[in-house]
Amino acid sequence: MNYLDGAVPRMPRPQRAQWLPPQHHPVAPQAPQGGGDQPGASSGESSEEAGQQAEDNSIEVLEFKGDTHANHLLEGLNKHRKENTFTDVKIKVDEEEFPVHRCVLSSFSSYFRAMFTAEMSESKQETVRLQDVEPEMIRILIEFAYTGSITITKLNVQSLLSAANLLEVLQVRDACCQFLDRNMDESNCLGIHCFAEAHDCTQLMLTAKTYVLKHFQEIIEGEEFTSISESKLIEIISSDDLAVDREETVFYACINWLKDQERVPKNFVNVLLHVRLGLLSAYFLHDVVEQTPAVMESADCRALVEEAKTFHLYKRPKLFGKCFERTYNPALLQPGRRILAPDSDDEK
Repeated sequence: MNYLDGAVPRMPRPQRAQWLPPQHHPVAPQAPQGGGDQPGASSGESSEEAGQQAEDNSIEVLEFKGDTHANHLLEGLNKHRKENTFTDVKIKVDEEEFPVHRCVLSSFSSYFRAMFTAEMSESKQETVRLQDVEPEMIRILIEFAYTGSITITKLNVQSLLSAANLLEVLQVRDACCQFLDRNMDESNCLGIHCFAEAHDCTQLMLTAKTYVLKHFQEIIEGEEFTSISESKLIEIISSDDLAVDREETVFYACINWLKDQERVPKNFVNVLLHVRLGLLSAYFLHDVVEQTPAVMESADCRALVEEAKTFHLYKRPKLFGKCFERTYNPALLQPGRRILAPDSDDEK
């Protein structure tokens, strides 16, 4: 039986091209160079090498790295979180609960890594309660864990830094420190310094303190200055890097701070001890310092003033030591005024 009977006629199959040997065209002979090779040998070798290179395109190993793999993986994990798929623990803050994956939280926070891997009761609990943190800050940090992005504003930066510092999310903590650094000015540098010190943000703390010492004369007019503690005031005015035009500025700043204290210190001498009284004029010591109530009420304060007056009388700074030294910023000196060294004999 012929199975092709009645079949639709087909077009003839194209004929395969037959291989023909390459035709060599005569090449004009060239003079041998160097070693006297035969004419045409170089051309034949180059043709053979080109053929080998065209055929040899295989590789032994291919290392491929997907550029979008990490983002694709995070998107998948975040989708599972939102759909509450494969979540194995709930983080509870106040009355709000956040279903999450232990492996994700452990990967971005050493705090959670220790909680879920160590022999702690939370490692086996289905719901873990957190204290001393706001629910909104936990929501933001969880979003960061699953997306890698976060929005920092002036309204949330302090609470966010506190939460990130508590949960040891160092990337977010450092980002908050950078945000505060870039928004630092005379009205908030003291608060930033104290806040960074409380949260052990060393670099931000040092940067803010440098800013405070440099802009002291503008800072003492603000509200933050009168709210600092006595120990912080002493730390600032005792610094050799304090930039002021004259020591009288330091004394007036301390008096203004004292007036705004709800609880007046028992003894003002702890503060007065760090004012460089030897750099005050004898007239200022007599007319202003001695007439200040906080000084008049303290025998120790009066003794310090008498010591400074003796210094002006004998000009012997070695008797009084570093109390009468301070490095002044020349850029802040008023025209025609010169801050004298303790052993100078004249004053302009």
